[in-house]
Amino acid sequence: MRQTLVGLTLAILLTACAAQDATTNITPDAWRADLRYLAAELPRRHVDAFHTITRERFADEVARLDAAIPGLTDDESVDGLMRTVALIGDGHTHLDLPPSFPRYPIELHWFGDELRVVAAGAPYHAALGARVVAIGDVPLAELMKRTTELVPRDETAGRTRETAAMQLTSPEVLHGLGVIADRERAPFVLDNAAGERITVTLSPVRIGDFSSWRVAGGDTPPLYLRRLNEPWWTEFLPDTQTVYFSFSAYPQEAEFRERAAALAKLLDESHTRRLVIDLRRNQGGDFQRFRSLLLPIIEARSAINRAGGLFVIIGPGTFSAAGVSALDLRNRGHAILVGTPAGIRPNHYGDSAEFRLPNSGLRVSYATQFHRTGAATDSEIAPDKRIEPTWEEFRAGRDPIMEWILSYAR
Repeated sequence: MRQTLVGLTLAILLTACAAQDATTNITPDAWRADLRYLAAELPRRHVDAFHTITRERFADEVARLDAAIPGLTDDESVDGLMRTVALIGDGHTHLDLPPSFPRYPIELHWFGDELRVVAAGAPYHAALGARVVAIGDVPLAELMKRTTELVPRDETAGRTRETAAMQLTSPEVLHGLGVIADRERAPFVLDNAAGERITVTLSPVRIGDFSSWRVAGGDTPPLYLRRLNEPWWTEFLPDTQTVYFSFSAYPQEAEFRERAAALAKLLDESHTRRLVIDLRRNQGGDFQRFRSLLLPIIEARSAINRAGGLFVIIGPGTFSAAGVSALDLRNRGHAILVGTPAGIRPNHYGDSAEFRLPNSGLRVSYATQFHRTGAATDSEIAPDKRIEPTWEEFRAGRDPIMEWILSYAR
C-alpha cells in the first residue's frame, strides 16, 4: 500500500500545533522566566486548573523545576515544561512542540500490547510493520512510562497511550528524557516481519512531504485509510445500500452547511438503508454546529434513523466535540457505536484556547469550559460493539469494524 500520508492515528495533533516560530535554544534564565509565566498564566486562564492536582502540589512541582533548570539542557527544560502542563490532567491542556520542528519519519500505532511501525518515509522502509522493542537500551515499557508523564492523563487510557507513543518520534523529547545522546541518531530496536531483531537508526526530518512514505498493509487500503488528506468525504456502497461518511474535521459554518446539504442529497438519491459515520480521526471542533446543521438531517430520515440503520465508528482519535457528536448520534439518532472507547470523557474540560511562552514561543493549550454530556459516573464514551483491529488484520488491509457493520442484519 503506497499513498500520500497525512497521518493515520493521532499525527493530526502534530499538524494542529499553531506555533511555528518557537525555539528551544534559550538561556536558563529565559527558561525560568517562561516557567514563571506558565505558572501564573495557566491557573489564571484555565476554567478549573486544579481539578486533578492541588494548587500546593502544582506550586511544589514548579519550584522543583525552577531550581533544576540551571543544570538542565534545553531539551530537558522542554520536557520539564511539558511535564508541568500535563499535571493539570485534561486532554485539552498540554504544551506542544510545533510542526516546524523535525520528527523521526515513522508513524506508530498500538495493536493490543504491540506498538508497530505502520508507516515510514525513505530510507527507513525496512522498519515497516516491525514491532518496537526499545530505543537504544531503553525498553518500550520504560519509554512509555517516561513519555506518559509528558501528556495529559485524565481522559481515557487509550488516548493517553496513543499520545504518549507519539512523543517517541520527537528528537527533543527523547533527548530530554535521556533516551538518546544525539538528536540526529535514534536507534530504534525492532522485531521485523521475519522475526529478526534489527536496529534502524533514524535521523529527524521536517515533516510535510509524504511522497517517499509507505504504509504497512495490503495492496488495497480499507476505506478509512483512503483519501487521508480530505477531512470530509462520502462514498455510496451500492452492494449493501450503505453510505460511508468519513468525518474527520468540522468545517466553518458556510462550508459545513453546504457539505451537510450534499450529504442529505446523497442519502435521498441513493435510497440508502445504512449510514456509517467514521469519527476515528476526528479531533473535534464545534459540536453545536453539528447539532444544528447535520444532526437534524439524520434525525429526519427514518430509513437510517433506526436501530441497524446508523453506525458511528469511534476510537482514541475521537476527541473533544467528536465525542459529544458520537453521543448525540446514539442518544438522538439511534446510532450503534462501534470500535474502541473515544479519546474524551463524556464529562470533560474543553473549548481550548492557547498562549505562547514569552521566550521560547512554545504554545500552551488550555481548557476554558466544562462540558457535561453524560451521567456523573460515566468515565468513558464506550462503544456498543467493541472491536479492536489486530495487527494481522491491518497488515492484510482489512477493517474488521466495517466488516462487522456491513454484516449487521436487522
